[in-house]
Amino acid sequence: MNEISCKILDYYQVRKTKKQKEEFRKYIIHELNQYGYCPRIQNKGINNNIIIGNMEKAKIFCTAHYDTQAVLPFPNLIVPNNLFGLILSQLAIIICVLILIFLINIVFIKLFVWTGLFNGFELSIASSISWLIIIIWMLFGKANKHTANDNTSGVVTIIESAIKLPEDFRDEVCFVLFDNEELGLLGSAAFAKEYKKYIKNKLIINFDCVSDGNDIFFFPTKRIKNDQSKHEVIIKAFASTNYISVHMNKGFGFYPSDNFNFKYAYGVCSLKKGLFYYLDRIHTSRDIIFNEENIELLSDGVCKLVNTIHLHKPQ
Repeated sequence: MNEISCKILDYYQVRKTKKQKEEFRKYIIHELNQYGYCPRIQNKGINNNIIIGNMEKAKIFCTAHYDTQAVLPFPNLIVPNNLFGLILSQLAIIICVLILIFLINIVFIKLFVWTGLFNGFELSIASSISWLIIIIWMLFGKANKHTANDNTSGVVTIIESAIKLPEDFRDEVCFVLFDNEELGLLGSAAFAKEYKKYIKNKLIINFDCVSDGNDIFFFPTKRIKNDQSKHEVIIKAFASTNYISVHMNKGFGFYPSDNFNFKYAYGVCSLKKGLFYYLDRIHTSRDIIFNEENIELLSDGVCKLVNTIHLHKPQ
């Protein structure tokens, strides 16, 4: 990998506080300037998206979110391409949350009893406070120090793609690093709203959690679900290897990331195969798996795709 990517992995995995994000943005802008790019910041409310490239000329947009989530005692398990598996995974998360609430309730009830305030009604108050604590922690809690997969992998994919891309092809693609995906896709929503005239009918490829698993899936949005010509171009550019399999998800698919905010988009992630294809470890201290082969395949794929678009551009 490029030296910039290695440094991101070693020193910039935590990007949660205002200061951490600002330091990361300054580093990215400074380093990419050395490669002829002029990144700029879209500042919209609490969102600071990093835009790398020419939006007006770009035919496609490659994106990833750079913000960091709060560390949790249990993984955010996702089964994105099987309805039954998705339901089971979400039930597992709900059970974990309920266990946490039960334990917090016990603490509050003991406190009420100790102070002589407990009369039964406080149980509902304790439950409400427990829910509030969990929600606040999930949104604003202590940052996860290990974000190799979610989403340092996506960030590095964007950086590697931008650096590898020949200068003659740079007008064909715009790279964007979104802020505040973990708070509810806020950064990409702000980008889609302000620059809708530039992204109208343009293809968006969003990389989120792409380094832990040997099966890489492309999840198309509804608008391009049945567009076989687009799928064929994507699969050809991002070709499977002996070690990594690339799949176009054609059946049920629900991958919750910034791709949700765009009509013509693919959400890209790497999954592991068990009873179902699944994503785990994220949002925990176990998020330390960084498969460089995945990043190489994807960044090379971006360059091949841009080359294809360039060759088919009307002269």
